[in-house]
Amino acid sequence: MKEKTQNIINKLFSLFIIIAIFGGGIIFLMFIVALLSGGNIGTKIAISASDIVMPYFIKAAAIAVLFGLISIYSNGTHYLSLKGSNKNIK
Repeated sequence: MKEKTQNIINKLFSLFIIIAIFGGGIIFLMFIVALLSGGNIGTKIAISASDIVMPYFIKAAAIAVLFGLISIYSNGTHYLSLKGSNKNIK
């Protein structure tokens, strides 16, 4: 049961991180189009990219971080821990 729940959490993390990365690409392309078009049209595209579109992808990234943290701590792995880091010190 725990493995199935962990698998679902990992899939949700992957889904939301892909959405966030894809959204970053969309925002980038919108800003490039805004720079190339210029003028009032470019201003409207840039403002809509930052005010309307970007918050959805920021929320998707925040949800991905949440699922990633749940996955790390429910699995029992702590990557930022200093345990066992003295093995290579002489």
